[in-house]
Amino acid sequence: MSETIFCYCCRVHHPSEQMHRFRTRHGFRWRCRRSIEAAKCATSERDAFGKQQSEINRDIASEVSKPAFIPIHERRLQR
Repeated sequence: MSETIFCYCCRVHHPSEQMHRFRTRHGFRWRCRRSIEAAKCATSERDAFGKQQSEINRDIASEVSKPAFIPIHERRLQR
């Protein structure tokens, strides 16, 4: 299993080969290559990237928050 690192910019875990250490005023943090490239674009393109990433994060959060349905007879077997 490949190691993943948390990107502080897009707030997602990425494979370590896609990550770079990025200097901030608070020290070094990890950023994915995709967010670094998006930061070099024009303001309108950066805004579009941010909206796209927000939509991805919302979709992931809604999938995680969905309750898993487990039928009663299977719950009894889990005990």
